[in-house]
Amino acid sequence: HTVTGIGMDASEAEEVWIRFPYLTGPCRSMMEDIAESIEQQLGSFLHPTRTPPDVTHFTSPRGNAEGSFILRSGANSSQVRFVFGWWIHCKLGTGTLDAATLFVMLGPGNDAPHFMMEIIQNDSSNFILLLDLLPRKDLVFNPDYLKTFYEDTELENYRQLVEKAPQSQFYVPSSLYVRSAVSPTALLFKFRDLSSPHDLHSLVEELIHPTANKVFRTWVDAFDGCHGRPEVEEEEKMMILARDEQIRSIGIEKDLSYLPKLFGQEIADRVIAAIRKGQ
Repeated sequence: HTVTGIGMDASEAEEVWIRFPYLTGPCRSMMEDIAESIEQQLGSFLHPTRTPPDVTHFTSPRGNAEGSFILRSGANSSQVRFVFGWWIHCKLGTGTLDAATLFVMLGPGNDAPHFMMEIIQNDSSNFILLLDLLPRKDLVFNPDYLKTFYEDTELENYRQLVEKAPQSQFYVPSSLYVRSAVSPTALLFKFRDLSSPHDLHSLVEELIHPTANKVFRTWVDAFDGCHGRPEVEEEEKMMILARDEQIRSIGIEKDLSYLPKLFGQEIADRVIAAIRKGQ
């Protein structure tokens, strides 16, 4: 049973399960397109969201920030653990900050990488892209894993293509943990001082959006291919689970450590509780 073709056609999708209302037009279209692709490819693996309403949309006590977190758990947790989408919109003293994330965490029944995509904007002429298939195993100890999911795919070509764009600069995440968790083919780039909204629109439409679609397609192929790979042994499954738990508790939860400052501790606690509950 593979994911290719199991999802609903785009014409059948009544509504994208998450919207990103504050991103600029081309970035919003790209993120919502990937969100819809997740639904089309994984729909039969996912429950409808059971995330509480006070987490799917919330505002700061001062009214200068709002956000949304929507999580959908896997109907077959051995294949897909959960999918979530997340955005924040904040009016700060230095301008406006918008961040949006899509994340697919797989279950221990396969060893395919997780999918992660994030956009960060602080005005209409700048944005940061983080796009990666997060490895589930140590790549030094598992060169066959590196070869299967990274060397034998086009991921490095996609990364180099974006790197060669004149507007791109390599982005170094401030978190050492994030930098240690991503793959060698991760697309980590910032695009600054685009001279006009047209430049941003052209860059995203002509390069970034098509590349994101190709990276997502590579992830789908990786997930599909796992159904033809040897079954994950019990000992290895426990190691994958332990690594995944570290990604969830440190890579995701710690990454949200700024929430109390923006929204207060009560809202931050609600969001973290929803992640831990996994629904």
